[in-house]
Amino acid sequence: MFRALGTFGLGIIFVLISPALRGSLMEDADKVQRAILIYSPWSYVGIGLGIVGMLLFGLYRSSQPKV
Repeated sequence: MFRALGTFGLGIIFVLISPALRGSLMEDADKVQRAILIYSPWSYVGIGLGIVGMLLFGLYRSSQPKV
């Protein structure tokens, strides 16, 4: 868990010190938000189904016996 938090921390620090990357990420987030609003409500249905699918996959994989 600490390794994952450390990786996210390094990524956040890199984004904070890199103005070009930060601007690019903000533009991409804006484009995604606009696309979600344009295709609403079907985009929300797709996002919900995607989240449920990832949860089902994660729970199925975690219930497999360890060899």
